[in-house]
Amino acid sequence: MTSQILIRSTLFVSTALLLLASSSASAQTVDARDDSRSEADLRAEVRQAIERDTDVANTALVFNNTTHEAASVICRAYGANGELLGRRIARVPARGVRYLRASDLSSGADFVGSAVCASRSRVAATAVFLAPGSITNLDVIQAGPWDAHNIRFPLIATY
Repeated sequence: MTSQILIRSTLFVSTALLLLASSSASAQTVDARDDSRSEADLRAEVRQAIERDTDVANTALVFNNTTHEAASVICRAYGANGELLGRRIARVPARGVRYLRASDLSSGADFVGSAVCASRSRVAATAVFLAPGSITNLDVIQAGPWDAHNIRFPLIATY
C-alpha cells in the first residue's frame, strides 16, 4: 500500500513539474536538432573518464528505446535554484540507445541540478556520472513499467 502511494505521489509530482516547466517556458521553443550520442560514444566516454587525470566530470543521461519505432525524448535541465538552464532532444532509434550529457543541457556551463524528460514512447532511462577515475550510477525516477514516459533525474552535474 505504501509503495503504491509513493508511486502515485512521485508520478503526480513529476507530472506537475513537467507541466509547470512546459507552461512557464511555452514561449521558448525546443531546439529541434538531435544532440544525442550513440552507445559506442558512451563506451568511449566511460573509458576516457576512468583514464582522465584532470578535474572534469559530466553526467550521461542514457535512454534505451524498448519499442519497434524511433522515439524522441525532450529533456529540460534545472539549476540548484530551480532556474531553467536549457533543453535538448534525443532521438532514439527503435531498440536503440542514445544519451545526452548534462553539459549539452547547460550549453557547456558548470552546474549541479536536475533534469526532467518526457517521451511519447516507452524508454528506459539511466544516469551515469563520469568522473576522473570512476563512474557512478545516479538515481532515475520513472513511475513504473506501465508509464515510462515521464523521467526525472534528481541529481545531475557537470564541471
